[in-house]
Amino acid sequence: MKEENTIKVTQKANKELKTSSRGEKCLAKFTAANGNVYGSLTLDIRKAGDYSQPLPVAVRVCYAGHKVFLRLGKTYTMEEWLALCDYEKSGRRIQLTERNDMKNLMDRVELIANQLISENNFSLRKLQDRFQGRKDDDSTIITVWDSYIQSKTNEGKAGSARCSKDVRNRFVKDLGTDVSFADINREFIMKWVRIMKKNELSTTTIAIALRSLRTIINMCISNGLMKGDTKEMFKDTGYNKAQSRKHEFLDVATMRKLYDFWEADEAKDKDGNELFLGREKHAIFRDLGLFLFMYLGDGQNLADTLRLTYDELYYATHGKQLRFLRHKTRERNESASEVIFPVTPEIQEILNRYGNVPKLGRRVFPIMNELLSPEQEIWVIQRYNRYIREHMAKVAKLLEMEQMPSPTWARHSFATNLNNSGVVPYKYISDSMGHSGGGDITSNYIGAYPLAKMLEYNHYLLNEKLKEATPVVDKKALLEILKGLSEEERMELIANLSD
Repeated sequence: MKEENTIKVTQKANKELKTSSRGEKCLAKFTAANGNVYGSLTLDIRKAGDYSQPLPVAVRVCYAGHKVFLRLGKTYTMEEWLALCDYEKSGRRIQLTERNDMKNLMDRVELIANQLISENNFSLRKLQDRFQGRKDDDSTIITVWDSYIQSKTNEGKAGSARCSKDVRNRFVKDLGTDVSFADINREFIMKWVRIMKKNELSTTTIAIALRSLRTIINMCISNGLMKGDTKEMFKDTGYNKAQSRKHEFLDVATMRKLYDFWEADEAKDKDGNELFLGREKHAIFRDLGLFLFMYLGDGQNLADTLRLTYDELYYATHGKQLRFLRHKTRERNESASEVIFPVTPEIQEILNRYGNVPKLGRRVFPIMNELLSPEQEIWVIQRYNRYIREHMAKVAKLLEMEQMPSPTWARHSFATNLNNSGVVPYKYISDSMGHSGGGDITSNYIGAYPLAKMLEYNHYLLNEKLKEATPVVDKKALLEILKGLSEEERMELIANLSD
């Protein structure tokens, strides 16, 4: 009976092999930077006689008509593997950890391949050697860094690539290119920290630089190019924990002050003379408007504001709601990254002044052209981040504000002010910022919070919660009531008051 079942399983697998292309049985694929190296996560069936027996999982890499199988140390029967691939296609969470673990190993293969390509040193043999931890003398921390930047560029993550490239260039400027893997230890890292502090870099900038370097060192360790433990290397640097940004917000009263100033659209000195004229005035009030839009639009990042479009939801709600996917997190969980926010009267005023005429698919603001490349978009976003910071500083000085807010303060202020209202539920704040969402199928069909409820909650962004009024006591009426009480009733009342 057992033998009969085995035969049936084998026959089924063989049938699948005949009716399916090899690509359909791959859990994941990649194409390297040069477009000539291909990889797929699949089973190594070269020596398989019986598909009912466990077969090794491997990354099959093809180049110039040749291929190599890099085994991952896992095995599945053909039936189990086909089921695993089906789960991947359907997006089911069954065996999600297993699938992700294997895809992470494939990502490592892709990174090594891109590293070798950037070094003009690619071969299947070198790829195999480096994947298996056999050290070669052609790579340096800079070549590893460059391959990482290239991989991020290939993935369409222009922002991550740009950030990593900036840190890489700073590393080279401060420490040079002649850095061996043996040089890299805790003392080396602390040396770089001292150099960056001497150059008066901010705490945040240094923390970002160290985080980027840590990523590259972990890659080098994983690829067998160096030994060590980044936990120990970066211990007690003072920059390995996220810096608290709880102070980086503007309260409701300040936000109302900013909005009223923006709405008035004028800035005059005590003698009634305009302080800003022409293009400068337009730029200052435009960027203040963008800052307020980010705040009122559920604490958006500037990148999401500039990419915002008039989509189907805008028209389905008759212009009462807008929607976007958080660019920063959409690849992790698209459902959780969706943000829907109400077009409040204040938001509509900003749109009336600076927005495009609504058209399906058109960007809301005429700042970033839809035809720009990802790299060009990053440049525009960075430029407007700087503009907003500079112009907010002028507004803050004029209004005698103590704080000098940057664009990120809009997001922090949204969360803090709604939370401090004491009325708005935490879940609403979290959902509005694209922090939650189960990613289940049901959530794709259930609408957002009712518009009336969204408007009610977001009302507290510019309006402080009214204090409950103390009831006014009519003393004369109270005396008349007391006079009407019997002696016994008055004594009982006094006794109750004493309690």
